[in-house]
Amino acid sequence: TYTDPAQAEDFVARTGVDTLAVAIGTAHGIYPKGMQPELQMHILRDIAGRLSIPLVLHGGSANPDAEIAESVTLGVGKINISSDMKYAYFQKAREILTKETWWDPNVIYPEPINAARKVIRHKMKLFGSTGKASLY
Repeated sequence: TYTDPAQAEDFVARTGVDTLAVAIGTAHGIYPKGMQPELQMHILRDIAGRLSIPLVLHGGSANPDAEIAESVTLGVGKINISSDMKYAYFQKAREILTKETWWDPNVIYPEPINAARKVIRHKMKLFGSTGKASLY
């Protein structure tokens, strides 16, 4: 079920919420193997045209970069990407643990942490979030 733009507009007007999570085809967690999300960008555009508050995408992981980047331009101010970070970390940890016989955290953890950092840096650029520390 997708968010109805008219209902979203009415809900925001009646409640005065300061952010609104919208359903446009994203889902929490990692999508099942072979599943490709189909984000309903036309719904997001309609909602964004009606509202002046930041929107939220729950389940932003594993969605097409172009659509996520566009969602930011349409007013999405919060995107959950925890699964993307954890997946990168876990895959690198799995790789290290299959070849590393020394179980020292100082040996095992640096590469998985760097794999997660790489994802975070990519997402921050995608979201237009880099270079803004001086604003806070």
